[in-house]
Amino acid sequence: MIKDLWVWLFIGYNLNMSKSPIFITGRFRSGTSFLWQVFNELEGYCAWYEPLHPQLLSAIKHVKPKCDHVGINDYWQSYRDKPEFESAYSMQFATKQLYLEAEDEYDELEAYINCLIDLSETEVPVIQFNRVDFRLPWLKAKFPEAKIIHIERNALQLYYSQRKHIDLMHRDEAHYWDAYELMPWCYALQPQFPFLISTDIDHAFYSFYMIYQLSKLMAAEHCDVSITLDSQVFQSNKFIDKLASVVDLSNVQKAQIKSLKHVPDFPVFDEEFIDGLAEIMTAVDLKLSAAGLIDEFGVVALERIQSKRLTFWQGLDNSVQPSAALLLNINQLSGELTRVLAENKQLKEQLDLLLVNSSSKPEDKK
Repeated sequence: MIKDLWVWLFIGYNLNMSKSPIFITGRFRSGTSFLWQVFNELEGYCAWYEPLHPQLLSAIKHVKPKCDHVGINDYWQSYRDKPEFESAYSMQFATKQLYLEAEDEYDELEAYINCLIDLSETEVPVIQFNRVDFRLPWLKAKFPEAKIIHIERNALQLYYSQRKHIDLMHRDEAHYWDAYELMPWCYALQPQFPFLISTDIDHAFYSFYMIYQLSKLMAAEHCDVSITLDSQVFQSNKFIDKLASVVDLSNVQKAQIKSLKHVPDFPVFDEEFIDGLAEIMTAVDLKLSAAGLIDEFGVVALERIQSKRLTFWQGLDNSVQPSAALLLNINQLSGELTRVLAENKQLKEQLDLLLVNSSSKPEDKK
């Protein structure tokens, strides 16, 4: 009897360990959607796509997969299957407290993540984030059993991918409204990193690369495994071994994962473009080094880093008012909405059809 009891306890323990949640993190357009797709296709996993999206409830109803997300037919099935998630969701998760250290509290976000884990029921919960880059210490502290998988991409390729929808004449403008929340992130993180907002910044790549580098530094300290999209996915299959280091994968599953991979065409950058961005990268790295962030970001608390570099941090201009800059970008919002509609071709066709029908039947307007 005692022996049987130990057997059942052992089995239960291992089942519980195998159910440890998997968190995917990375910048927008870095390959997080592909990793989500991997787990969404495998048996035994409940994969949640962008649960911190500020328009999640609307996106579930209207947003179709991007054309370059090859093989993905639906982002939102888990939410439709488990509508109970809505009671715990808040659009503020996308912008409120983007920076969280291990001892910080954000009870609503913690409850929401636990809700998604619970709704996964017998399947292993996989949650794909694009907005936890600077919340990883908190995430690790609140969910110590979770496995965190990070994915990163070459900075130039990533910058191009995030900005390619913008007209060429505006693509590099520092305050131009883009699809991947660069300026909202800069404003939200300004209390911690005042140098993200400055009148001296005249190129979008500056703020982009600043956040990119800080994201990499944080991930290096708090993720269980890191995958490089360029060399370990596009140019090889090393990412499969990386995944297998944190989750059990059979040979059949490995073959299935390999079949999901799609290698896109890559843009060719001219030498002048590369040289210009290289200068910005050097300037950013020098600033991060002067701030003490290159050596210690993600390792110790930000307040402690600042206390060691008082001359640098006290000299920063903290007086920039984000509201004024945001107002300058309102006109660009209509262009972004147009882009979203164009990307969502099926919805646009439906709307056009409704307009045609309404104009051809004036009696319906009575």
